[in-house]
Formats: sequence, structure tokens, C-alpha cells
Amino acid sequence: MIGTFTDFADQGVLIPVEILVFLSLFLSGRKRDATTWGLAMLSGSIVIVALKLWFERCGVPHHRIIYSPSGHSMGGTMVYGGLLALFCRRNLIFLVGTVLLAVAFAGSRVILGKHTVPEAIAGALVGLIVVFALRSALAGRKEPARSRAAVPVTLILVGLIGVGLHGDRLAAEAWIQVAAQRILGSVLCH
Repeated sequence: MIGTFTDFADQGVLIPVEILVFLSLFLSGRKRDATTWGLAMLSGSIVIVALKLWFERCGVPHHRIIYSPSGHSMGGTMVYGGLLALFCRRNLIFLVGTVLLAVAFAGSRVILGKHTVPEAIAGALVGLIVVFALRSALAGRKEPARSRAAVPVTLILVGLIGVGLHGDRLAAEAWIQVAAQRILGSVLCH
């Protein structure tokens, strides 16, 4: 059950969802919101990859608290919390929902033994920062009336993509580890 939940935060699911939301916003006339969404998703992804590269550069240390910040915690929080930022009008529901997503994704990674508590928290914090920045950037904007019909359609398509791609994995972690150790590690760890 926990593995099923955490798989919804794999890049094999999240990247198509991010693209779908961007296109949905753009095609429904919310071009500024689409750009804001795209920049938020890109920024969060760049930050977590940079953190992973930095922390993983010298291989597995036994003396560091964080080896690899959780990309699943960050991605799940960022994308699904980002959907709340876009479509949830009530601040309390947005806040509670986003924090619950962060706790759930971070907790799932720890329970499955994929990350330590500090690694899961680090990833969730990056996701939370991105979501709150996205919500702030969207504050006060009025969505065009014609785009309101796009909300349920977008959410249904997100659900279908999530279910359809569930279990697909991009193995991004392996690529990042190799890049970190070969590129940064060869320069900074010897």
C-alpha cells in the first residue's frame, strides 16, 4: 500500500502530469499561470538535482546525516501541492492539504527504507518551498471564466495519467548518482 502511494511521486508519473497541467493552463487561456507553473516545477527539479549531486558526490558516507535528499518527497509535494495551489481557493484547505502531502510522501520514503528521516524532510521542504512560492505568485490573479471548465477536465486527466503510468520508473536516482560520483566526485573527493 505504501509502495503504491509513493510510486505516484516517481518522475515517470510526475513529468507527464507537469506537462499536462502546463498545457491545460496554456490552452485554457491562463498563459501566465502556465508559465508560473512551468517555472516552479523546473526550479524545484533543478534544486533537488543540485542537492543530490552535491550530497552524493563522494559516494555513501557513514558520517553524514544526509546522503541523498528525497526526490519523491520533493516531487510528490511539489506537483500535488502545486495542484492545490492552482485549484484550491480556500487557504486553510490548501495549507493543510499541502502539509499532509509532504508528511505522507516523506513518511512513505522512510517507512520503505529508501531514505532517512533527514533526507525525507529535506526533500519535502524543497517541495513545500516551491508550492508556497507558486501559491504566492498566483495570489490575486483572476482566472478567465472559460478556463473554469478546464479544472475538472485537467484533474480527471491527471488522475488517469497517474493511474496509467503508476509503477513506471525513470530510475533518475541511478543517473544522478553516477553523474555526481563521476563528475563532481572525481574533482571534489580525491
